[in-house]
Order: sequence, then C-alpha cells, then structure tokens
Amino acid sequence: AAILSARHLAVPADGRHISLEDLSVSGATAPVTDAPGPDDIAEIVFTSGTTGEPKGVVLKHRTILTDLWAASDVVPPGEEMKLVSILPISHMFEQTVGLFLPLLKGGTVHYAPSLKPSAIVGEIQRRQATGMLVVPRFLELLMAAVESRVRSGGLERVWDLQHRLAARLPMNLRRLVFLPLHRGLGGRLRYFLCGGAPLSPELMRAWEQTGVRIIEGYGATECAPVIASNTFEDRVPGSIGRPLKGVSVRLSEEGELQVCGRNVFEGYWRDPERTRAAFTPDGWYRTDDIAETAPEHRLRIAGRLSERIVLPSGMNVYPTDIEAELDRQPEIKECAVIGVPDGHGAIRLHVLIRPMDRERAEVAPAVNRANASLASHQRITGFTPWENDFPKTALQKIRRKKLQEEFESKDRSAGDSALAPPENLAARLIRRVARTTPTVITPEMRLDLELGLDSLGRVELATEIENETGREIDEEAVAGIGTVGELSAFLAEPGTPANRVALARWPRRPAVSLLRRVLQPVALFLPHRAFARPYAVTGRAALEDVQEPCLVVANHASHADTLAILRALPTHLRCRTAVAAAADYFFARRWAAFLAEFLLAAFPFSREGRVRESLENCGLIADEGWSILIYPEGTRSPDGRVLPFKSGIGLLASGLRVPVVPIAVTGGARLLPKGASWPRRAAVAVHIGQPVRFPPETPPETITSELQKRVTELFEGTEKREWEGGNHG
Repeated sequence: AAILSARHLAVPADGRHISLEDLSVSGATAPVTDAPGPDDIAEIVFTSGTTGEPKGVVLKHRTILTDLWAASDVVPPGEEMKLVSILPISHMFEQTVGLFLPLLKGGTVHYAPSLKPSAIVGEIQRRQATGMLVVPRFLELLMAAVESRVRSGGLERVWDLQHRLAARLPMNLRRLVFLPLHRGLGGRLRYFLCGGAPLSPELMRAWEQTGVRIIEGYGATECAPVIASNTFEDRVPGSIGRPLKGVSVRLSEEGELQVCGRNVFEGYWRDPERTRAAFTPDGWYRTDDIAETAPEHRLRIAGRLSERIVLPSGMNVYPTDIEAELDRQPEIKECAVIGVPDGHGAIRLHVLIRPMDRERAEVAPAVNRANASLASHQRITGFTPWENDFPKTALQKIRRKKLQEEFESKDRSAGDSALAPPENLAARLIRRVARTTPTVITPEMRLDLELGLDSLGRVELATEIENETGREIDEEAVAGIGTVGELSAFLAEPGTPANRVALARWPRRPAVSLLRRVLQPVALFLPHRAFARPYAVTGRAALEDVQEPCLVVANHASHADTLAILRALPTHLRCRTAVAAAADYFFARRWAAFLAEFLLAAFPFSREGRVRESLENCGLIADEGWSILIYPEGTRSPDGRVLPFKSGIGLLASGLRVPVVPIAVTGGARLLPKGASWPRRAAVAVHIGQPVRFPPETPPETITSELQKRVTELFEGTEKREWEGGNHG
C-alpha cells in the first residue's frame, strides 16, 4: 500500500509515498499481474452523515461500476463533460459523478486551486467549463454574487425583465438573453449537477431561467452513491427524479425510502451491529430519508426519519419543510429547526437563525410571516439568533445532533429572543475562521499571533469578506493585514471590483494562425528589416530539437525586440508562439489590443496586482500546445542593460515544466528606445541559448536566478561578438 498525493502535502514518515508530480504517462510499463476482481474491495469510505459518528462504508469494484454505468444516462452521450471540481474527492458524490463519470465519457476534470468564489468563477471562465458538480449552497452563493453585481450596477429592472422574458423561451434562447452572465462564466457553462442537500425549487428555477440546467440527484455513500436523479433533458423542480436503471426503491409504512440493487454496499467495516441496523430484515438498505411519490414515478425527499420531531399532538414534523419557508424571508440568512423541551416534558418547535444583517437583527417579523404560511402543527413557537456558523459536513449538511448539543450547552438566561452584544464586521468575520478566539476581540489584536490565522485562515477570511460584502477580494491584500483594526479599516474602504485578466482564444484558432503566418512577414518583418540593419542571429541550431511547447525568456529594451525574436525563430515555432504583453499598456485600448492579438498572438499579462491569474493563463496557453515569449524584467530597460528578473518567472517555469529557451537581444535600445515614437536605423543581434529543463524540486527563486544569469551571459557575449560570425538577415 502507498499514499498517492501531491508532493507538497504532509504524509506519515513511516509510509510509502508516491508523488503525483513524479508519475509519467510515457514509456513502457510493466504488465499488471494483480488486477482486482469485481468483488474485491475498492475502498472504505468513512462517513459521519449528520450524526457525527464515523462509519466505514465498504465499497467493492462491482458496486461502484454498477452505479457509474447507471449514472451515465444522466448526461447524454453527445454532451461534453468539461468540469471544474470544487467538492472533496473523498466523498462518493464527487468520486463517482465528478471524476469517474467524466472520464468514462471522455471528458476532463479541472480542480480549482482555491475555494474562494471569485477564484472558482475565474477557473470556470479560464477552463471554459461546460458543467460543475455542486451542492445547493454553492448555487446560492454564486447567484447571490451575481445579484449583488446587478444591484451595484443599478440593473434590477433589467434583471427582472430578463427573467420574465426568459421564462417563456427555450433553453438556448435564454442563454442569449443572459449573454453577459454567460460570458462571465466562460461562455460554455450548460449545467450544474447538484446533490448532497435539498435544493430549493425557486433557486433551481432562477438558474434555469438564465439558461443553465440544474440536474438534481439524490444518493448515499452506501449506494456508491447515486440512487435517483433528474436528467439533462428531464428536470422537475422539487423532485430528485426517478431511480437509476437497476436500482429498486420502496417506501416503508413510515415513508422511509429503502433501496435494493447491485449498487448497494454489503456492510460497514468491522461493525456488524450498525450493518444490521442499516438493513431491513429482507435486505433493503434503509436511507433514513422520508420520501414522497410524485407524478410519473418521481420522488421527493421530505426530511430525515432520524430528524423527525414528534409533537405532543402526535403529529410528525420534518425540519426541512419549515426551514424552506423560513429561508424565503429576506431577513434570514440561514436557519435550523430543532425540537426543545418546554419544561413540562413536551417538545416544541424552535428555530436557530443567522440573521442577514446582524446589526439590525429584527427576525421576529420574518418568523411571523413564515408561520402564516405553515400548517398549524408546523408553526414555530420560539427562536434564537445564532452568532456562529452552523456545524456542517463537508457536503454542507447541517449536523443537527451537534447543533442541538451546542444549543443546549449555551447559557440562555437572557431569553431566547435576546441578541448577543453586537460586534463589528471585522470581529464577526474573524470568529468564523479563527482557530482560537477570545471572549472580546479588540482592534489591537494581531491576526497571526493572538488569533491564530495562518495562510489558509487568511484565504478563508478573504472568502468570508466576499460572501458578506459582495466585493471581490484579492488574497494578497488580506495577507498584508496585521491587526483587527487594520482589517476594520480595510473593510471600510469602498469596494471596487477588480478587472480580471481576460484570455481570448480566437488569436490561437487555426484560421487566424494561418492568416498571421502570411501577414507577419509583410506587415511586421518588412518594416523591421528597413531599420534593423545589420541584423544577425546566432545559436539558431539550439532550437532544432527543442521540445514544444517551450518558454522563451529574453531581455527587453524596446518594443521592437519582439519582432527581432520572432524573425529569429524557426517558422514552425514562430507560428505557435504567443507573446505575453503588458495588460496595462497594450490592452488599455481596444484597437491596440486587437492588433497585438491578431499580429502577435499576444495575450494580456499583468505586471502588478493580479499576476497569479496571468501565470494561470500561461498554463492554459501551454496546455493548448503553444509556446510563450515573455520578458521577465517586467519593463523595458532604459539603457539596454539587463534588469533584475521578476520572481514570477521562476514560478512560471516551475509550474509549466517545459523547456526554457534563453535569448538575448542587443541593439533594441538604439533602434527604438523607451519613450521614442519612431525607430531609427541600428544594428540588432539575437543570440539563442541552449534550452534548459529544471528538475521539479528546483525552488522558483533558484530558477529565476539561473535564467537571469544565462540571459545576461548571452547578452554580454552577443555585444562582443563579431558581426561576421552571425547569420545576417
């Protein structure tokens, strides 16, 4: 046995560790001699569900494959599966539907590098995802972010009009109505596969009206996991769809949904008592979920049997039914219904409420409105404003047992409806993410030393700020905040949405590349020949066997340097090279951006601020098989000498893992110096160095230093070189 993980993750020292980065897909492999059989154990998945008591679900290869083949009918064969993954792969929902299913259908899965909403949206856009596997909470957060931007732009009336119009149109035309929204999501997002928790019908309709299908399903880890689902072409709000092919279901006298089929596990790991409790005497798996039948053999989940609250009248109440009505109230951000004793041995309905606005937490009117819409036996008799987040599973299900314990352990002498003394926004956000929080949070407290916020905690803090304020927050900005007071000052600043580094794909389309191949010699190289005289290239033989794509790094003293380098490259490499151009210079004006993209296959690269997104765009371009020309100095040298390289080039070279070609250009500062608007005749030389590959474990700062050294040596050698020794062009 071995642990398979990324290299940077900590693993036990006494176990065998295989790094994902060290795996190779090329070369001969030894024949498999110990292939598992259908009835061998594939994995043991420990699940706590909503009770917090771990159980090891033993899943065999046959069990998983049976469910996988049945689930493949949810998305039709011709529908592309290009997913961005955000859910834990340790859960069967993500494994079966988010990993195995796309691979079965020839799709791809991209794993989001961060769980910040803005980072996820950026990943959807960059990867041009067609779908995602999500829980309802993510759909809520994403829709809230969209509507926040609508409100900030004063477009509420347009937004409402779009929804009214789209409700009468077929799905493809709805996408045209909401074209700006779809452009912001990459332009190809067509569906969300949703599960893990109940999905509000209203939320599903809101997304469907924008032209994005919401395919809700239902399952359990013990069933590997999908039991029932809507499909791409057949979706009904409020329903979990029909049972999968080969899966049989039935309802007990209490309404519990029970399952039988080859996708059902056989028992828990070394736990015969719980195994017996999980099955009926005749062998059907008990889901603990209360279901109802709907027209056309569909199913609807009404609540959990173990969460059922039995009132003194004998009436059964399911918390999710009441919470759905409470969630419709604008004053309520989140709620959880529990049963509490009234002091006389009877149970009454009580709700814990996280208000939308803690400073003015008047939730009593909201509870009264909800009660007016509920049946008499479902009405709330008391409520408590709740300060902290509810304890949840990784799939965002409320852990009701733990929540009930927290509620019962609190001192409620001030009365159920009394609010705790209000804290400012900074303190409330810190309490959500800090590992240790004192009773009172003061402005002088340091986020790291006194509140225990490490780097991951600051990422979580940035996410909470985005969720609370609707602002787009750069993680680097939060990383520089030292104290609670500084955080308060940061939150008080007016929020302005940061502009994303957009990556256009049309400049690398085959037709555009072919046209560029014809036009470059005439439109670019002919004028360059008129001024770059004499022009010499040395070291071109170094590129004869270079593996593409590659990363070309060069010194930079003139806008004419790019033309000199492209002229020096072999045609096959030149026609597949994209140029990293300053986003704040070449892409500040549309006409300049178009010419740079069209004639140079240029793409915007941020020299300051959102550098990480620019580096990620380089990765996408390399994934398309294109080489990249980049100037690591970040600006043009005023006197032609090599300037210090930015540290980002080390990160880029380390992340791309492609050959790096160092190039030195001399004469650019004489031909078209920084600040000049018209070129003058000057001698230009390009010297190409030997490509270099860096081992995966090489620190980025070492790569940066080595590349600067190589380019500097080439530059100094080229200046001394006799022109007769070069290849004149």
